[in-house]
Amino acid sequence: MSGMSSYAFSALLEKMTNADTDYRYMALNDLTADLSKDNVKLDDRLSDVLVNAVLKLVNDKNAEVQNMAVKTLGPLIKRISESKIDGVIDKLCAMASQTQEDSLRDLATMGLKTVFSELPTANETELVVAVNVCKRITPQLIDILQNPKASYETQLEILDLLSDILFRFGSSMKADGLVPIQKALIPLLTHPRPAVRKRAVVAIGNLAAQTPEELFEKMISQLLNDVKTTKSQDQLKTLVQCLGNLSRNSAQRIGKHISEFVPQLLQYTKKTDDDELRDNCLQSLELLVLRCPTEITPYIDETIQHALTYLRYDPNYAADDEGEEEEAEQDDAMDADEDDDDDLEDEEEDIDYSDDDDISWKVRRSSSKLLAAVIATRIESLPMLYNTVAPVLISRFNEREESVRLDVLQTFIGLLRQTYIASSGSRALAIADADDVTFGDEDRIKRIKGDGHSVVPMETEERELVNVLQGGLENQISLLRRPIQAPLAASTGDHHHSTTTSNLKIEVLAFLRQLFRTHAPRTLQPCVGVLALVVIQCAAEKFHKIAAEAFLVCIELLKVLRPINYDVNTNTYTAHQVDASVAPLIHSVYDTSVSRLSVADVDQEVRERAIVCLGTVLSQSADILAEKQVDAMKLLLERLENEITRLPSIKTLSMVVRSPVCDNNVIRDQLLSSFDLIVSLLRKSNRHLRIATLSCVDEIVKKFGKSLSMGQNSQLLKELRPLVTDNDLHLLPLTLRVIVSMLHGNPSSADLIKTEIMPSVLVLVRSPLIQGAALDALLSLFQAFVRSSPADFHGLLAGLLQPTEQPSFAVNQGGHQFNRQSASTIAQCVATLCLNSQNEAGSTINGLADKLKDQNAPTGEKYVALLALGETGRTMDLSHIPDLPTAILGLFDSPSEEVKSAAAFALGNISVGSGEVYLPIIIDGIQTDKKKRYLLLHALKEVIARYSKGKEGAVLEEQADKIWTLLFETCDTDDEGTSNVVAECIGKLTLTNPYKYLPELQKRLHSSSPQTRGMVISALKFTFTDQGQSYDELLKPLIVEFLSLMQDSDLNVRRLSLATLNSAVHNKPYLIREVLNQLLPLLYQETIVRPELVHEVQMGPFKHKVDDGLEIRKAAFECMYSLLGNCLEKIDVFAFLDRVLLGLSDEHDVKILCYLMLNRLEVVASTAVTQRLDAAAEPLKKTLDHKPKGNAVKQEVEKNQELVRSALRCIASLARLSDPLTTPKFDHILKDIKKGPWANIYAEAERDRDDREFLD
Repeated sequence: MSGMSSYAFSALLEKMTNADTDYRYMALNDLTADLSKDNVKLDDRLSDVLVNAVLKLVNDKNAEVQNMAVKTLGPLIKRISESKIDGVIDKLCAMASQTQEDSLRDLATMGLKTVFSELPTANETELVVAVNVCKRITPQLIDILQNPKASYETQLEILDLLSDILFRFGSSMKADGLVPIQKALIPLLTHPRPAVRKRAVVAIGNLAAQTPEELFEKMISQLLNDVKTTKSQDQLKTLVQCLGNLSRNSAQRIGKHISEFVPQLLQYTKKTDDDELRDNCLQSLELLVLRCPTEITPYIDETIQHALTYLRYDPNYAADDEGEEEEAEQDDAMDADEDDDDDLEDEEEDIDYSDDDDISWKVRRSSSKLLAAVIATRIESLPMLYNTVAPVLISRFNEREESVRLDVLQTFIGLLRQTYIASSGSRALAIADADDVTFGDEDRIKRIKGDGHSVVPMETEERELVNVLQGGLENQISLLRRPIQAPLAASTGDHHHSTTTSNLKIEVLAFLRQLFRTHAPRTLQPCVGVLALVVIQCAAEKFHKIAAEAFLVCIELLKVLRPINYDVNTNTYTAHQVDASVAPLIHSVYDTSVSRLSVADVDQEVRERAIVCLGTVLSQSADILAEKQVDAMKLLLERLENEITRLPSIKTLSMVVRSPVCDNNVIRDQLLSSFDLIVSLLRKSNRHLRIATLSCVDEIVKKFGKSLSMGQNSQLLKELRPLVTDNDLHLLPLTLRVIVSMLHGNPSSADLIKTEIMPSVLVLVRSPLIQGAALDALLSLFQAFVRSSPADFHGLLAGLLQPTEQPSFAVNQGGHQFNRQSASTIAQCVATLCLNSQNEAGSTINGLADKLKDQNAPTGEKYVALLALGETGRTMDLSHIPDLPTAILGLFDSPSEEVKSAAAFALGNISVGSGEVYLPIIIDGIQTDKKKRYLLLHALKEVIARYSKGKEGAVLEEQADKIWTLLFETCDTDDEGTSNVVAECIGKLTLTNPYKYLPELQKRLHSSSPQTRGMVISALKFTFTDQGQSYDELLKPLIVEFLSLMQDSDLNVRRLSLATLNSAVHNKPYLIREVLNQLLPLLYQETIVRPELVHEVQMGPFKHKVDDGLEIRKAAFECMYSLLGNCLEKIDVFAFLDRVLLGLSDEHDVKILCYLMLNRLEVVASTAVTQRLDAAAEPLKKTLDHKPKGNAVKQEVEKNQELVRSALRCIASLARLSDPLTTPKFDHILKDIKKGPWANIYAEAERDRDDREFLD
């Protein structure tokens, strides 16, 4: 023993035998505290003494001492050996089995529960001890259960204990230990006491989750036989409950037997006169729909019909008799929140039936939950659910029983949320008869309004409906006015109802915000004035959550009161005239915002939203505020000096400057007076603040750039100069756009920019990271600068080309000293200079052409010259340059692959601007020069890809038929590179005249040549990249015929077909949604590992397995990933999930894709994923347990580490669905990960998950 002396324990033992009750109690209390300390260890002698003393006090005369003794068993059991634990168990079981003293028996069962709840299982050794204890106690518990003299209460406690043992340790128990438990539990399903039957059902459910297959089959066979043969109504109810519970714990195994008992459940639901049995059947069907969604599919339509029928089942209520309705509500004695597991109440139920015992509400509630289960698991059936289920749910919004009404509303909300997920928040999903999804008549809305409990979910439902439809309530606006106005105007002063009222206000405000955001201002005019007053009143409330939400509504309200429309085509704003009745409301919003900002101790969230609201008042109605503009601007600018409010303030200023109604001298003078303060924020370390500041400065410079002084421009450029770097590629384009705005607004600033910025820009162009938005902004800068200062053309050109003259820029065959991206950036900048300086362009282009002819010119210069000529020649006619085609074609023989590629690029792009001269050269070369054919095809691809209607495309149109024939003549090649280029050319050429060339592709679809079939399907892939819809009606009927090549005999054709389907899903999902039912079986077929495609290859002394089907499977899973994002509503999620789970045991790349899909499915189909979570556990564990061989190369080790990290990120996402009861295998793995070697990486994955959610 350590940490405490034997003397201390001896003193406690002495007090435990004291005649004074208080001494004994305090001794036990002190012993409990001491045993709970970490540094306590007991030797065998002291353990025996303490155990005997505590067990003796369990039989003490004082009840408080007895209870404390039972409590002491918990920490004591952790400090003694296994043999001592067995002794405690034996003595407690002996106490529990005796029949003389009821109180002792009850205390003993409590003691057993305490012992088992405190058994340590932190490591393998402790787990073995716990399992051994289970083996010892189980026979004794069974004996007590089967003892005919055992009391009813004892049986209940023992059943609870058995359930706990099976739940926690059942997976570690052997089959021979589970057999007697099953034999003891099954007969209890016929016990006369309902409470015993209920606990037996729970215990059997926990047993079924752990029992081996043979034992489970015996159990299910006996249960099914009893269901068919029993004559007892009570026993039938219990058996139905038991089957439902089995589906919760052993879904996959019971799924095999669904056809044997679901028809009976449906029959009992329909024909029985016992509402309790009907309720049990509906609950079991709900569990089966959730846990066995695939297996129950044949019965789903009938299940839905039963649920709809009994959702309206109310035999004791006449809906058209208001008096009876009120009487029924007053007389209803059922508590909506009663605990169905309260066994003592079950025993005391009155057998005689009366109206007061009406339990039909339970049937309606179970029906609603059954429909909710169908909605959660049948996302692909949403249109059908809107036709059949939605109208019935809406008709039950006036349900008289409160708990049922809440369930109905939540079910309808679930339907709306599923729709929102399926349609990705847009109108993409056609909701059947959307106009019929209304709230009913005014009386119904009034009725709902009056109930404090159900209004919150009702408002939630309305908000979800607006989200899904993105509007849709235009015809109901007048009906909704009073239900919205009443709760917002209610006082929160009543202590008993303040919480409910506050929650209701917040929910109503959230709905109102969505209503204002998604409906045209003209449709809101009838009620906007009245609603505005109560919203402004809420913004002044003391409760910060209400005020914060109210300010968000005010922001949307201001856009309704004074709409400002933006025309995308003309890039202009149109501000509507303000009605005289609206102006006072705008002033009220202004006053309320200023009032909240003037209070020092206001909540931070309220302060930030008040700032945004004040800015919205200015941006929407500055011309209405008149003299208040100055005060408002000063208030916003003052907030820039406060670190906490800087970010929302600078964002708000951007909004104000951008507004068309803020283009006045008052706003300008205020901004210019604080311009240095705004610019100084660019020095701050807060990245989000710098991004917002750059956006604000850009808006100021665009609108008021001419009014900036030279000193302000200089100061701005000094602050911008450190940002002209590739260290932050998000800040860079914003910075460059500010400089471009300066040149546009004030061309005289070019000299300052030349001195402060351009040296950094000329360094920046050499970066390999410049692409996308940064590159576009850089080209805009060169364009604006050379137009503002043409005299600097040659200086800029020399600065751009200077790096190409360095030896380090040389292009060698390996490409080790050369970066193509930086060369491309330089070339595009040179082309931009030429295209925007006509006076200097000719000589510059001639100089670039001369470099191509110079045999001694460095390859780096030639490479950049080729790219620059291509970029320039795309829009400028270069046919006048002598010998240019010869020079470019000559470089096709260069030893550098980069130069060859650049030459093809240049020739193709020059042909776009000079097609009459260059296009025939390309066509003739493809026909005659096989050596250069590949590069010439690349050049032709550039020509076709840049095709446009009009003069520039006329030359291509003339040669199109010739090119079409030529391309198919060259398609019979085994060279993958050439095939890809030819396919892209054919696909792009098809887009030039789809009505002519799509039928031509269709003719070649069934060619005997696999190369031709592959070319056709690959060409179709490139037609999907065009975002136009002019030929969609022509393409749509051909989709299935083309993509049926997924079952082609040639592996490469199948792979190309899958890539084409993936392209269609990415670019034009609306074309394939309606035919997915035909395509998905073909797609799923390609996810299966085919053993006949796996073979061994001898590599020296080693044999290596090669899987020829791997690339096809990768393409199939990539396509599935795309479908998940674009066609979710047309997918059977459970069939889809089965394929994903199959992929978890595949190769590395397939596993990565499956992890990504599970991450996505966890969000959009959480119910389905929960059902399959245990099935994912084992393959995930195998991935984590896999160790590379000792002689594995570095790449293999890194590859395995990447896979493990991906698996852990997936597990971190799925962990939110884990539950020890429903997903025990996954939960067990989760616990192992948190305690094992992957704990740190998993914790990092959890943080990344939380960060992503925060950003979203």
